[in-house]
Amino acid sequence: MTSPGTPRRSRRLAAASLLSVLLLSSCGPAAETSPEGVEESAGSAEQERAQAEGQAEAQVEARQAYEAALAGPGEEHRQRAEEIVAEYSAEELAGSVLVGEFASTDAAPMAALIEELHLAGSIIMGDNVPRGPQGVDTETLAAELETLTSGAQDRDVPPMISVDQEGGLVTRVAAPLTEWPTPMSYGAAALGSAEDEDEARPPEGAGEGETDDDALTRSGHRHLAAELEELGFTTSFAPEGDVTVGAADPTIGSRSFGGDAEAVSELALSGIRGLAEGGLAGAVKHFPGHGSVTEDSHQTLPVQDASLDELRSRDWVPFADAAEAGVPMIMMGHIEVPALEEGTPSSLSAAAYSELRDMGHDGVVVTDALNMGAIVQGYGGDHAAVLALQAGADLLLMPADVRGAHAAIVAALESGELDRARVTEAAQRVVALQLWQTDLAAGELAAGPGAELPEELADESEVTGEAGAEADGLDSAAATAQTLGRSAITLVAGQCEEDLAAEGIQIVGGSAQDRSRLASAAQAEGITVGSGAVVNLIGESSPAGGDIAVALDRPEVLAAADAPTQIALYGRTVESFEALARVLSGQEAPGRLPVGVGEEERGHSTC
Repeated sequence: MTSPGTPRRSRRLAAASLLSVLLLSSCGPAAETSPEGVEESAGSAEQERAQAEGQAEAQVEARQAYEAALAGPGEEHRQRAEEIVAEYSAEELAGSVLVGEFASTDAAPMAALIEELHLAGSIIMGDNVPRGPQGVDTETLAAELETLTSGAQDRDVPPMISVDQEGGLVTRVAAPLTEWPTPMSYGAAALGSAEDEDEARPPEGAGEGETDDDALTRSGHRHLAAELEELGFTTSFAPEGDVTVGAADPTIGSRSFGGDAEAVSELALSGIRGLAEGGLAGAVKHFPGHGSVTEDSHQTLPVQDASLDELRSRDWVPFADAAEAGVPMIMMGHIEVPALEEGTPSSLSAAAYSELRDMGHDGVVVTDALNMGAIVQGYGGDHAAVLALQAGADLLLMPADVRGAHAAIVAALESGELDRARVTEAAQRVVALQLWQTDLAAGELAAGPGAELPEELADESEVTGEAGAEADGLDSAAATAQTLGRSAITLVAGQCEEDLAAEGIQIVGGSAQDRSRLASAAQAEGITVGSGAVVNLIGESSPAGGDIAVALDRPEVLAAADAPTQIALYGRTVESFEALARVLSGQEAPGRLPVGVGEEERGHSTC
């Protein structure tokens, strides 16, 4: 991949910084000088102007280097990957593009398979996460991941230890790690954080700049990544680039940042940059867009009937922007797009991969899990791996039988059905990604955890809250989670800043944990629990009655609510329920709907 440029927003910030320095250096009040001092003053002013220009240029260059380091492998990683892959046998090539799975907390058999088949790595799913009385047993999990890593101890390339960790409903590793609400919460916070494009509106008690959408999204993903990286993870298949259409979308919902393509684009790029700042490789998913199809690819093959023009103006905007900015990885979903190739899932379609490459993405393209219904029902597990590589995939995630997929790829290479140059290209991209992530996590690049930032970038971060510096109020995972919860909560119906709990509250709906968390938060806020207004906690499809209906995940469930007060929470974390208790006691709900709900349009709030 060619060295990526600075993202559009970052380029605007850098240009603005340079312009402001130039203006300040040239527009100050004129000094009174004698005729004989004119020449000396002019020379001094010219020197100051040149110095200011040099400092601004250094700042721009430092930011470009920083963003490029976060965007994916550099030339040194690609060159080293070429050298390593050149020595691979057919068996090693086949394994280096496969990520397997296993079905227990015993990682030893998977580690042996990584070694035997030369697999790129493994993914951790819910069944692989050991649990104890206090939640996830992090010590045992870290040992499990170390066992997986040992399967590649004799290689030049460390294995990919991956997980789906988005926040909200897709959280494989929960407490005691920081719990994060749904990604849609970032969309709600971003809309509520400004009354217009330039004027911030932080919630009560928040410092200036705390609710800036870029800083908040980057910070949340950075802290999420840092906790995973410390355990031994290298990759999280997140964030979502999908633009949801709302209630008609059965699969993505609150996993999306929202229903506006440009907003999703900004937040997805902030999210994947934040993951890199925390030391993880991320993947924008699921091209060609899973948020506007009405079937679930886990069960069947969805069909996207939109035209190419429609897709390029909506679903593909986040992916095109990600490709332009440079990201390490994009995930290819399992969706039929007749406008590209009729009758074929995008993950097996050369036209779909070509579309991504034409957008400018030259990093890894990873398939969505190949054990999903959209693939296994029509193509079987083993041959689908060969078809995906032929079409243009670089990394094959979770084939139904990783040993069978490996054998099928080796046989296809030996028969000539699969071009060795194509698989070599894929392996080089994957190896370069793994080498980059290792250097990133070790602080050996111009960005990432532990990287020492140049003075120019540290100075800029004081103004922008970016470039790896901690913005005010976002200096820890706990503080960021609290800010996010308070910034996202949205009053969809009802009177803003009304004390809804003056007579106490009764809590119904939700899970036992949901009810317990709200009860604790309410009591801490001085609210009586057990009598008073009925607060109904609504999940994906639970009844929406009561005095106060609270959507815990996706807000669209409120369209069927008849409660006079309706609140979208976007999460079930402790911090989310603390934010809810504050609103119930009469404080403002600053978030806004990031997707339409019934007759209410995106951006709606009664506050």
